[in-house]
Amino acid sequence: MNVKEFNIIVSGVGGQGILFTMDVIARATLKLGLNFVQSEVHGLSQRYGSIRTELRIGENVSSPLILEGTLDLLISLEPLEGLRQAPYVSERTTVVMNDHIIPPVSAYIERFPIPSFEEVLDLMRSLNPKDLITLSAYKLAEKAGDYIVADTVMLGAAEASGALPFPEGALREALKEVSSEEYRNLNLKAFDLGREAVSLPR
Repeated sequence: MNVKEFNIIVSGVGGQGILFTMDVIARATLKLGLNFVQSEVHGLSQRYGSIRTELRIGENVSSPLILEGTLDLLISLEPLEGLRQAPYVSERTTVVMNDHIIPPVSAYIERFPIPSFEEVLDLMRSLNPKDLITLSAYKLAEKAGDYIVADTVMLGAAEASGALPFPEGALREALKEVSSEEYRNLNLKAFDLGREAVSLPR
């Protein structure tokens, strides 16, 4: 499998499973024998703090830092945090975005207006991404059995988008390995619901 360069950002807030999401992608990359470089976490590790992590895959990759305008896949577990990644989004970017807004604590303290999801969506569309996929990850996670697996719903959606340079099923197999025994079946159910949501006509 030849991959020259493929850049991924997973963004959201503390407590949403950003690191777990990226760990699954990194495991799939490793199992496929692809070269990759993963950045450290950017942002606050506290609950509801802004978090972003990056992964670069490919033969031509050496630095962990993604240049602006060169992002291939953005998985955004929170819309406002997805919008923060706007400088990286271009016509080569597939965006997979959860529709549930978690207002920043600072917005309450300083009484900043919080944009609606529709406003965020319009702004994201204005960046002209290659594809823009939105889904209700928390509702699908609750359907699977627990809202806590919204991150694996997003992973399923990311695989179904067709953007990742992986063969069919590679991400699901990696999820099996990374998941604890307690959450494995729940995670797989959530993953499949995320896949189904994107596979339906849009």
